[in-house]
Amino acid sequence: MAGKQDKFRIGAYFLARRSDGKNDVWYRCWHDRRSRQVRRASLGTTDLEEAKLRLAQWVAANVRPARREAEEVTVAELCLTYFESYAKDLPSGGVIRRNLAIALERLPEGLAVADFGLDVQQALARRLRAEGYHDGTVKRIFTDLRSALRRAWKQGAIPYAPAFLQLSEGEPRERILSVEEIAQLWDQDMGQHLRMFLLLLLSTAARPKAVLELTRFQVDLRRGLIDLNPAGRRQTKKRRPVLPLLDCLRPWVDGAGEGHLVQYRGRPVKKINAAWRNARHAAGLDDDVVPYSIRHTIASEMQARAVPELEIAGFLGHTMPNVRSTGRYVKFRPDHLRNAAAAVAALISEIGRVAARPISKPLTDVRATSVPPAEAPGDQIPGITGAGDEIRTHDPNLGKVVLYP
Repeated sequence: MAGKQDKFRIGAYFLARRSDGKNDVWYRCWHDRRSRQVRRASLGTTDLEEAKLRLAQWVAANVRPARREAEEVTVAELCLTYFESYAKDLPSGGVIRRNLAIALERLPEGLAVADFGLDVQQALARRLRAEGYHDGTVKRIFTDLRSALRRAWKQGAIPYAPAFLQLSEGEPRERILSVEEIAQLWDQDMGQHLRMFLLLLLSTAARPKAVLELTRFQVDLRRGLIDLNPAGRRQTKKRRPVLPLLDCLRPWVDGAGEGHLVQYRGRPVKKINAAWRNARHAAGLDDDVVPYSIRHTIASEMQARAVPELEIAGFLGHTMPNVRSTGRYVKFRPDHLRNAAAAVAALISEIGRVAARPISKPLTDVRATSVPPAEAPGDQIPGITGAGDEIRTHDPNLGKVVLYP
């Protein structure tokens, strides 16, 4: 086949397109041993970067990785395969894709794994810093590169994973939000799935992934407990604790359907990045406000409200003494994490006083009703003004009363 061939290759498959000017579409090509000819299949795109992604997707779905020498495999193909076969389904998939793209755009084209030594890595780190990337961002970029190469090594695709630079952490990314900022975020028009996600973050201080995986089955309404660790999941160093169920969250959970609490059109939400960005932008908040910021905020608020260190550790899922023996039953005590839960409830109550939308009970989606938006502003119950929690009034100025005494 006459064609203009690019250097990009994944295993036995490579990219090429015809050079006769009649067709600029990229093809997935391979050598057919029987016919001793190059076979091809259209990838349906004229864009090279899109063609690389589609080739990686096809290989990840159809080809079992075979071990090759480090000189034969490029860093780019392992990164693409890692993303398409694994990372894209993670809640942080969008960030991982961005980090890998930043690195690959600055590495030599066609760089083999065997040539990805410490000297090349040092040059990459220097370039990233010179372009204004902070130390923490540089380290996260290298962490994703290392994960891609180590996964390929563990799956037997390459004989070894190269050594990586030891990089400094830099300043921790711990954006703390004020009560007013959280209220701004809560007041924005957003889907019910994002509102449930935000309230769960506030009520549990859990990591975003744990919230997205939380199901109705993990909430014990009778005992008033939330078990963040689903049945069958082994506890890791990022421990998921059992927490008290706050009063403000109870009606939201009680009104939720079976399955995952964060759902969109009846299906669990795996990634919520885009919806979060839209709400953050509408609220006028900066890009450092990410879902993890809620966890940092809750932790700092508990410190400021003099919650005992042991309770803070227990609420956040940090390592606690005696957790393997009698500590496993402490969750059934009536005062389990009482001070921590009271501090979080007080914070949410303050947010409720500032926010225009009620927090104390689920909000009705007015778009599903026939009441015009002018008569049913936001997500409030049509025709009713007030503060929620069974408080009813014809005076709209009482819409910000204290939700909790």
